[in-house]
Amino acid sequence: MERYQVGFRFLPTEEELVNNYLMSKVLGHNDGGVIPELEDFYAHDPWDLPRLYQKISNIPSDGLDWYFFCPSPYLAQNSERVKRQTRSGKWKITCQRDNIKTRDTKALIGTKRILVFYNGRAKTGWVMHEYHMNPKLLNGYSSAFQIPYILCRLKRKPSEGLDISPSFEGGSSVTDDTAAASQHEWTEDTDQESSFQATMESLPPLQTLADNLPNYNSYRSFVPQPCVYDDGQGDDSW
Repeated sequence: MERYQVGFRFLPTEEELVNNYLMSKVLGHNDGGVIPELEDFYAHDPWDLPRLYQKISNIPSDGLDWYFFCPSPYLAQNSERVKRQTRSGKWKITCQRDNIKTRDTKALIGTKRILVFYNGRAKTGWVMHEYHMNPKLLNGYSSAFQIPYILCRLKRKPSEGLDISPSFEGGSSVTDDTAAASQHEWTEDTDQESSFQATMESLPPLQTLADNLPNYNSYRSFVPQPCVYDDGQGDDSW
C-alpha cells in the first residue's frame, strides 16, 4: 500500500459520501478503490472487517472508521427486511432514518440509519452508519430497494479494542488491551508482594517483655468526693 504523509485522513462529509461516492458507485464509475466493495459485508463480525479493509482498500484507516460499499441488503423487493445476523451477534437499528440534504439547496439526496452491534445480548462499541441514495435522483429506479448498492461506515468507539477474532485466529476473542491490562495487574501485584516481604524482613525481631511489670492492682483508685462550699449560712453540698 502506498505510504501517506502523517496526518492524512479520509474524512468526507455525509453529503460527499452520498452525492459523490455512492452516486458514482451506483452509476458504475470507478473511484480508484478509495472505498472498497465487500459482497458479504453483513456476514462478518465487525472486528473482522478492519483486517479485510486493509487488504482491499487503497487508503489507510485512522483506526476508528472504515468505509465499505455493499450490494443492496434487502431480502425482497419493496421490503425493508434486511438480514444483519453474524456468527457472533447482530446489528440493531437505534433510530429512524435521518435525511441527508445538500448544504446549499437543501435537496434530499439520501438517508442514513445508525446501527449498533450486539454480541449476544451485550451491547458493544461497534457502530455502523448505513447510507442510502434517494431513488428520485436516479433514472430507472423507482424505489430505494432497487438501487444496487448502499454505503456502510463502520465506526469503533475508542473504548472498544480491536479483538483477535475466532474467525481469523481460531482462538478466543480477547482484545490486545485486555491482555496488556492483565499482564500489568499481575506485575503490579507481584511488585507489591515483594515490597511487603522486603519491609517485613528489614524490621528488628520482636522482644519478649520482662516479667517484673508493675502491679497496677496495688494502686488505689481515685474516688471523687462531693464539693462542699461554706458561705457562713450553712452547709450546702452539690
